[in-house]
Amino acid sequence: MIFSKNLFLLCLVALLTGCAGTYRTYAEMFELAFTPATGAALPFSELTAPNPDYLYVRLGDQPRAVMGLLFIEQAQFKWTSANNIVLVTEQGRIVRSLGLPNDLLHTSNRTADPIKAKRFDNSEWTRQLDWSAGEFGYTVTSTFTEQANETLTFFGQQINAKKVIETLRYDNPTAYLRFDGAWQNIFWYDETSGKLLQSQQQLAPGTPAYEIIFISEIARQLQQSGVQIAGDAI
Repeated sequence: MIFSKNLFLLCLVALLTGCAGTYRTYAEMFELAFTPATGAALPFSELTAPNPDYLYVRLGDQPRAVMGLLFIEQAQFKWTSANNIVLVTEQGRIVRSLGLPNDLLHTSNRTADPIKAKRFDNSEWTRQLDWSAGEFGYTVTSTFTEQANETLTFFGQQINAKKVIETLRYDNPTAYLRFDGAWQNIFWYDETSGKLLQSQQQLAPGTPAYEIIFISEIARQLQQSGVQIAGDAI
């Protein structure tokens, strides 16, 4: 897995270099959008313009940041931030990262992830995860439940959503003494379109969760519904 990690880093460096102009545009947007007190906020007009998609990302109690979609490759979305963090997602799930204190290096058996089929109740998924802090080949099993009648509010509009709760647990002993062998991820889907709108994902046990808001997708859904929203609304 060390070779795989190095190869991943080299590929990302090359891609970032090749997209330098685009990346500089992203960085400028991130700096304009970010304020330490409240975190990132992009106006509705920016999110509905023909731009690449954006995410709002918050780690634990830190201010919210914005990430931009750098490119899509083999159904994987590569998102980047102004401080060079990269998140790689499939159907909204983070499957790799770069630039974090404990990067998620590898997720196996991704085709069997119920998130891809959107079949959740009584579903189970087992895969192996590698983290850069020195844990490799750890078996993790997830079970899923779903709850209807959730409501999310964006741009002053309420959106009916379905909440999917993923409970994760270790299936083998860990290299370190842990008291957190189980944790949860949460995903919120638009009840009408089935699109993922928001998630809370913990990449490793004992670490803060990432709150991820798929803000460009939310803006598209609202625009398609015909709701009138001011261009400067955030």
